Amino acid sequence: MMQAIAVIDQNGKILGADEHFFRHFHHLRVNRELLKKLIHDAEHGRIVSYDMLKEDERKNIYVQATALCNKTGMLQAIVVMYRDAPFIDMRLTSSMASMASEFTFILSSEGEITYVSPSAQHVLKCAEEVCNHELFSFVHHDDIPLLMEKLHTIYATKEKETTVECRWRTHKGHFIWMDMHAQPLLNEKNEIEHVIVVAKDITKWKCCEEELIKLKHFDSLTNIPNRFYFETYAQHRIEKMRPFALCYIDFDKIKWINDRFTYQAGDFFLQEAVRRIQQHLQQEDFFARIGGDEFVIVLHDVNKETMVARMEHFLQSFVEPFRYKEHVIQSGLSIGVTFFPQDGTDLDTLLKQADQALFYAKERGKGYHFYHPQQNRKRMIEQELPLALLNNQFYLCYQPKVSLDNKSIMGVEALMRWTHPTLGAISPLEFISIAEKNGFIFEITTWVLKEACRQVKQWRTHFPTLKLAVNLSPFLLNRKEFVTHVKNILQETQFPPNYLILEITESGLMENIETGKHILTELQQIGIQVAIDDFGTGFSSLAYIRNLPVSLLKIDRSFIRDITDNSKDATIVDTIIHLAKSLDLQVLAEGVERDDQVSLLQKMDCDFAQGFYFSQSLEAEKLLQWLEQHNQSKEALH
Repeated sequence: MMQAIAVIDQNGKILGADEHFFRHFHHLRVNRELLKKLIHDAEHGRIVSYDMLKEDERKNIYVQATALCNKTGMLQAIVVMYRDAPFIDMRLTSSMASMASEFTFILSSEGEITYVSPSAQHVLKCAEEVCNHELFSFVHHDDIPLLMEKLHTIYATKEKETTVECRWRTHKGHFIWMDMHAQPLLNEKNEIEHVIVVAKDITKWKCCEEELIKLKHFDSLTNIPNRFYFETYAQHRIEKMRPFALCYIDFDKIKWINDRFTYQAGDFFLQEAVRRIQQHLQQEDFFARIGGDEFVIVLHDVNKETMVARMEHFLQSFVEPFRYKEHVIQSGLSIGVTFFPQDGTDLDTLLKQADQALFYAKERGKGYHFYHPQQNRKRMIEQELPLALLNNQFYLCYQPKVSLDNKSIMGVEALMRWTHPTLGAISPLEFISIAEKNGFIFEITTWVLKEACRQVKQWRTHFPTLKLAVNLSPFLLNRKEFVTHVKNILQETQFPPNYLILEITESGLMENIETGKHILTELQQIGIQVAIDDFGTGFSSLAYIRNLPVSLLKIDRSFIRDITDNSKDATIVDTIIHLAKSLDLQVLAEGVERDDQVSLLQKMDCDFAQGFYFSQSLEAEKLLQWLEQHNQSKEALH
């Protein structure tokens, strides 16, 4: 006898089936008339049959339909059983199926087991003498209180029915999960004579449920908690006001390992790096992977003194090189540390602080860095900023911009850096806003422009198509004399204006739109190109920008980060690119870090990109080496 099962929806679409169905019955098409009949028969438990031609021989195929309904009783799908032999009586079939899939227990008015169905005896391997024992002797001790409460409610209130999940001990001593549905039977005096308990073995479902919980809370590659679990854990400690140190960890050379070897090598490295960190963790520490190469550790009951020793242990564990197959990989790590509640009282703030501390650690070349309270730092920055330029504490880094069409170098962006003798590396995110408020931004910008023009002018002897991009503060859009200073700098450094790009943020431009449009037009008349930075984060529109002297849009990194995983971000980016092209604007994507992002942006016809995928920001000497190596590798490919 040939038999198969398929699940179909109300439109006849196959939702699932076993291998016998696909092998022997898949070519059978359920027409609309038959589908209506199956749905009707499923609701009434009937059997139908129809003829089909199979291997040039006419045969009857018998079909049995069973309804699958949701909790409200609405039909969701039907289970169709195909056979080449007639079914036996439907009522007998249903009874047998029930006996095979459900276990039945009957409890006395005193709560003792008086009956165990044969199916339960078979699966649980229990004999009839079990009936003389109390139900609770077979239930896991942790589940007894809940089951007692449920049954007590039935016996005390004559509640119609109740459901409970609990673990049942088999004769071998192991436990299986049971979904138990209890219903009282009352006599003519409205007294409980018996309680019927129908139980289903849901062990496999529970295992799947546990696996789903694990997938929800743990990273599949490293088997440590993921971002969701970390945020839940950290938020709980914050709500309970339990102090902790938050360590933001960055492993070196992840991109290099993936590019130089394979992504399998990168996965191996991450697993081994996590293992080394775990060797120095204490039982109460919480270690999680919150992104591709982003990791955090939550440490309890620590201060800066004890943290120093622990950070040194983490760093020391990376002294020994990693060995992947026949390759030897030397890598280190950087750590940014902040404290709750001293440094911040919410998770977003703490993560930003730890990330900022991590940035300082990487910039200074030191393995770890403690976040400095913002109030003290701000006061020192305000006091020291005017002297920083005189004391030669500022320097420039450059990040290349690459054409996605042929991977040639379009230009470089000049990025200002400040190394303070006591505070160490200070992010532009901290001091630029202060410089704008105290009016020192004019001197800083003209210094950056002059230094960058002088440097890139030298590079252009070997890289004649290289363009220079410099960030323009929106505060300078109110300084009419700025255009004159730009002209003087270009004349002094002999830098061609048509190779200079001045970038201004979208929000900054819209806040100074009247004077800004006038100044940008003057700059454009000189031959300078104007770009809108961080596009998509402000409140302008492409229709409005078409009336401004702008030739390049830089899509903000927040849209690029999840472009391959988030369909909304991908749609936004694709729309910006195509609308920009219709307005004769070029487009550059910021924050590109992965190969799949590059591939998708190429398909979207994006012109340029910059980000860690190509290179991080580099000091002048290293940037020159990078340019030469990039050109050599590009020439080698051709």
